[in-house]
Amino acid sequence: MTQQSTCPRPPAEPAAAAPGAPDHVRMGVGARFTLHPAADDFIPVILGALEAARAAAPEVTVRTDDVSTLLRGSEEQIGRFLLAAVDRAAELTPTGHVVATLALSRGCPGEVGCTLPEGELAHVAPVALAATGRQAAAHWALYPLGTEDAMGPIEQAIAAAQAAGTWSGPENFATRLDGDLGEVLGTLLDTWTVVGRSVAHVAAHATVSLGSPSAATTPGSAAARAGETR
Repeated sequence: MTQQSTCPRPPAEPAAAAPGAPDHVRMGVGARFTLHPAADDFIPVILGALEAARAAAPEVTVRTDDVSTLLRGSEEQIGRFLLAAVDRAAELTPTGHVVATLALSRGCPGEVGCTLPEGELAHVAPVALAATGRQAAAHWALYPLGTEDAMGPIEQAIAAAQAAGTWSGPENFATRLDGDLGEVLGTLLDTWTVVGRSVAHVAAHATVSLGSPSAATTPGSAAARAGETR
């Protein structure tokens, strides 16, 4: 579905950020996400989720088209937007089963028209996302780009996810995360920004699932682990 644009389209040739611009503008911070509610009447779910997210994170600029929704703002505000959107979508979906696909990017040379030396990379504080009481699972992949040592930052991110208690183990082409929706999204955002302290262009991708009817029987899932301890 298409809504009126509230976020300008990128120019053909990106320009350098204005002097004194916020770090998230200077770094070209942004995200794309798509909601997939398991509901026959999915339009009210998506629109209701976007409405709740705009109210929770009014500083985020948003553009929705027929493929996905673009978000522009600080890492903290993007996190609040995503948390509110997915939480509200799960609340509005009768089955409670919602999937969100998420792409995060920081420092993309197609979005920012300047070089970003390592010494000038912005340090971002951990995001503070409230617990929702909704269990979420994610398949997550992180991509440090333009660096010869990609595995070092990836291993650093995995260690951070383990310390956060959301890491559930490796999967084919991804890492699995489990926990409260706020914890899972917090891990996705914080690992992305921590790697961004040493790598100029960092992208991350995740598929986040809530309320899946197969969660209780999926090996390694939080629901399955809970069943094993009963």
